[in-house]
Amino acid sequence: MKMKKLLSKSFIFLCLLCFVTGCAEEKLDENKPEEVKGNCTIVECMKKIKPTNTIEEINDIIGFESTTDAMIGSDPIWKFDSKNWISFKVYDEDDITIQATIDKESLKNENIKLPSSSDLQKDLNNGSFTYEEFVKKIGGEGTLTTISKGSNIYTWVDKNGQRLGATFNNKSGKCTIASFR
Repeated sequence: MKMKKLLSKSFIFLCLLCFVTGCAEEKLDENKPEEVKGNCTIVECMKKIKPTNTIEEINDIIGFESTTDAMIGSDPIWKFDSKNWISFKVYDEDDITIQATIDKESLKNENIKLPSSSDLQKDLNNGSFTYEEFVKKIGGEGTLTTISKGSNIYTWVDKNGQRLGATFNNKSGKCTIASFR
């Protein structure tokens, strides 16, 4: 009788040990970074893409073919990993937008000093500013997140995760819209 109880308790202990060990191993795998695919990082690829590129040309630049994702829509997308992708949207033949969704944690920059919203509004009201002037003012390059024939949108993320997006007109070079997110 004692032997049966001892065996039962040992068996239960062994099962619990296997269960706990198995769960801990799964958690380690979840923290493991995903493997990124492509010829370039998403940030580097966006710098190489032009609004006049075809889907096939973008496939060549990125290094793998686009897919579609029902959650995002029926437009072509290039998924670099679960948090980073580029989408290609055609509104009409003259209105094509290429947009990158990039994990903001990877864009944080210690050197970026974002202006207050009132200072930003004053700058926009006083004739706006070019991308180069803005980079100099806040201390760092932005990340190109949207490309179209008419404008480009850049995003800056400071060390605290505060995000600023600014749209620059391709003809004038001036900022037309800027907003904190």
